[in-house]
Amino acid sequence: MNITRSCLIVALLFVTASSHTNAQNPVREPIATVELHEKWGFIDRSGRYVLDKQFDGAGTFSEGLAAVKIGRKWGYIDASGTLVISPQFEASGDFSEGMASVTVGGKDGFIDSVGAITIVPEFDHAWPFSCGLAMVEVNHKRGYINKSGQIIVSPRFDFAMPFSEGLALVSQSGKVHFINRLGKMITDIDIGPGAESFSEGMAKVQVGKKWGFIDSAGELAIAPEFDYAFSFSDGLAAVGKDQHYWFINRTGATVAGPWISTSLGCDGWKFGDGVALVQADGRCVLIDESGSVLVQTDLHPLDGVIYPFSEGLARIATDSGFGYIDENGMIAIQPQFDYATDFSLPGSSRPELRP
Repeated sequence: MNITRSCLIVALLFVTASSHTNAQNPVREPIATVELHEKWGFIDRSGRYVLDKQFDGAGTFSEGLAAVKIGRKWGYIDASGTLVISPQFEASGDFSEGMASVTVGGKDGFIDSVGAITIVPEFDHAWPFSCGLAMVEVNHKRGYINKSGQIIVSPRFDFAMPFSEGLALVSQSGKVHFINRLGKMITDIDIGPGAESFSEGMAKVQVGKKWGFIDSAGELAIAPEFDYAFSFSDGLAAVGKDQHYWFINRTGATVAGPWISTSLGCDGWKFGDGVALVQADGRCVLIDESGSVLVQTDLHPLDGVIYPFSEGLARIATDSGFGYIDENGMIAIQPQFDYATDFSLPGSSRPELRP
């Protein structure tokens, strides 16, 4: 069984287990975490609070639980708002593969979904599990442990990212490369800084001053010929050259574009829910994966930063705060929040990295 497939099976097992555990959860609709006046809560897609802004901090829901801060300590609630793990930690991460990182006495370890310590807090930093491994930091070096807390890849990297699709991006002595779950390097080309984790079987890499993509075997799959590039999503990746950008598929063929690139606003750098916002004639237009225009919105590229769609809505950050637009390009939830996350289902796993 290849590593990518085994990672997928692990993820499905934990999603299934989480869904069973939270079968009594009354909240089924997508929700988002928002902050207003230093208080955090959770809203639905109509903008209504499903869990009032009562917390001093909050994460996103993952595997049916969300980290919340009450006073100076962190605990976890379920999607009904019930406190299921009492506030007792100095910091808390999102759940992934049945465990979440927590900070006790200035050190990071892991707990399970009932709050029991599964890996003793002894690391300087710890990140969510992925493909059965979690990235940890010890004395400013990063490595990886398994779910028993055993070190599988020794902390020797100056920089590293969590595993994605069975591979991890690491940097050591100024050299950037990808490793497998045994710590073995899979790339022999000189990858520059700025590479990103694998997504949909491809990873963007910098070779010289240009960007291209490698496949999971570490081979160049799309030649480095772009001035900039973004990771694949929905089978497409945004790439750019000479102040224009367009979308390519996994063969490197152009699918849609080009458009004028802007530094803010509706740069279509990533598809979400099968749609993306791009700039055309000074306005943001909504396109499908073939590049066909679905909606020409009234939004101007400088109205704010627009993020990819998730669960039918896209975040927008404006001078008035964070809000959301729908897939017709209309304001669905007025910009008003000091901060907001993407919408996701309470049981889904979408861990956010924490320093």
